[in-house]
Amino acid sequence: MTVQVERIFSGGRAELSTGLLLLSVNEGDISLNRGDRVRFNSRVSVPHLLGLPGEFDYSRYLAFQGISATCRVASQQEIVLVRAAAVVSWQRSVDRIARLLGDGIRRSVYDERISSILTALLIGDQGRIPQDLADAYTRAGVNHILSISGFHVGIIAAFITMVVIWLLTRFEFSALRWNIRRVALLIVVPVMLAYLFLTGSAPATSRSVIMLIAFAVALFTEREQDSINTLLLAAFILVAINPPTLFDVSFQLSFLSLWGILVAVPLIMKRTATISSAWQRSLVQFVAVSAVASCVTLLPVLFVFKIASFNGILTNFIIVPLLGYGAVLTGFIALPLMTLFPSFAPFALWPAASLVNLSNNFIMWCTSLPVLTFYGINRCDLLFFLMFMTCITFVRGKILLPVLGILIPVSACVLHMYSASTADDRLHITMLSVGQAESMLVRLPNGMTLLVDGGGYLNDTGHDFGRRVLAPALGTLHVGRIDKMIATHDHPDHSGGLPFIIKNFTVDEFWSGTGVSAEVLNELGKKKVPQRTLVAGDIITLPGPVTITVLSPVKTLQTPEENDELSVNEQSLVFRLCYGTFSMIFCADAGFEAEQMMVAGQYELKSTVIKIGHHGSRFSTSEAFIERVRPELALISAGAGNRFGLPSIRTVDLLKSKQIPLYRTDRDGTIELVTNGSSWSVTTPYRPE
Repeated sequence: MTVQVERIFSGGRAELSTGLLLLSVNEGDISLNRGDRVRFNSRVSVPHLLGLPGEFDYSRYLAFQGISATCRVASQQEIVLVRAAAVVSWQRSVDRIARLLGDGIRRSVYDERISSILTALLIGDQGRIPQDLADAYTRAGVNHILSISGFHVGIIAAFITMVVIWLLTRFEFSALRWNIRRVALLIVVPVMLAYLFLTGSAPATSRSVIMLIAFAVALFTEREQDSINTLLLAAFILVAINPPTLFDVSFQLSFLSLWGILVAVPLIMKRTATISSAWQRSLVQFVAVSAVASCVTLLPVLFVFKIASFNGILTNFIIVPLLGYGAVLTGFIALPLMTLFPSFAPFALWPAASLVNLSNNFIMWCTSLPVLTFYGINRCDLLFFLMFMTCITFVRGKILLPVLGILIPVSACVLHMYSASTADDRLHITMLSVGQAESMLVRLPNGMTLLVDGGGYLNDTGHDFGRRVLAPALGTLHVGRIDKMIATHDHPDHSGGLPFIIKNFTVDEFWSGTGVSAEVLNELGKKKVPQRTLVAGDIITLPGPVTITVLSPVKTLQTPEENDELSVNEQSLVFRLCYGTFSMIFCADAGFEAEQMMVAGQYELKSTVIKIGHHGSRFSTSEAFIERVRPELALISAGAGNRFGLPSIRTVDLLKSKQIPLYRTDRDGTIELVTNGSSWSVTTPYRPE
């Protein structure tokens, strides 16, 4: 929920403050209402960029809503209600009604997987849908049905209109004296406006209601209406009321899908004008709408979500009747019955719940259907896409339109293919800024890619690090294939993002040291990825030629008892990479013990660059080890403001005393190192502001 801050207590002092704060509650329901004054204890944090390619700008997203900072509490029990709202506003009343309806649905339908879909369909609350079920609807290509958009508004408005017309035609007075269609619209418009506010005024719902009002105005004034102009009018009104709406993803996808439908479907139907059967034309139109909506949103969906599906063209045949017509209508009819007769609610909602249950079962079966996963869509692709859509909408001319319609897509493909080339006879080493974690991408001179660790969250957050952080970064860097994936050790901040990458990218071979998590092994087994265990002394030659020499763990020199005594960090996979006269040592989370073993092992440790071990911990990077490596540059992966205080002052001071330049992800963002085998350079192109 959003909180208007009045005062912050810190260190026994109260300071006046202003601004909006996003307060997250980990568990349980929230019964507080708009206008309530509350007090709670929490750590306030200001979101910031990591400095990672392709990262989601969360601070910008919050800024569009006027929110300056975030905080979190475990449950509502940690929030003290100081005083209930003194003034009962219409917004508070609407919130209360929506909460009562949501609570009523959940009390009446015990299965959360069914009640969560019903609350999404009827009152626009998608927050309780289980993640696996939401993902299943996405993979099936029908997640659009879960938001209250034009389809829902149209179905409900048509239903109310038919009911009103049927009632008014039952009476001679109204049938003879009134224009029943206009009267029906007079009733429908305010009802849909009320429904708009009840469901949270989402962009897709707002657009639909505005277009409905425009249609009503055109009917009353006896004016023709143009679909594209009506769509643009709705967009103009929404952006004029709240300009940041323009950057809302649901707003963009809603308008793009309808834009494509309004432009392309009439052209398709003209081509099928020879079909005389009404049901056949309806079938063609249904397929055309599904196909156009899927195609026109393909690039934007891949750009934002990195995964798209054409399955909706087929699954819509099942889901639209079940949910769009069946559950939406029966559920909408049940809402007033729930309010008037609460004890009757389970019976009133039974038809809608049954249809949702059928839909869920079908959707879970559809999870085996293939989806399109791609991480290489960039802003230039979207620019060309919008140019193409503009041309086919507004450009006229028998020659100009086909020329532009072909020239724009071809130009986009050529530019995309050119920018995706990574083989430039140079070695690229990219230390990704993934917070208090670690992941490095190595691209060999011939374009081959090595992924060293995959970052991750130290604690279970309920989110997939690979999906949210690592995969978008790799996609932005035009990486779709991992030739060699290297896991240095089994700690969540190094291996947490690997399962998602294994599942969704092509991985040719997996290298590891002494331990791999069960989740990683499970995904490797599913994809049948060859595995190789590396130990000290192994030497691997890759194209370039690039040579990798493994320095640790010294597994063959230890008894099982000695091996067990070493911590996971001390058994990290440490290796030295050489290309020409350039060399770099990757220390993972190795500490003093592992460093002593490497020094004692008489390996060649002298390196141009060192990736400092264990995020710069005071228990790693001994002076003796640095003396043996004698690096010209040091790199550290650490999260800004991390609670461990890394990198440690001891490590930073040691490097400074040796006059070794230091780059850190917490300060510099993603670090890119490029070498031709003799000279090298380092840049920070994604440095956070």
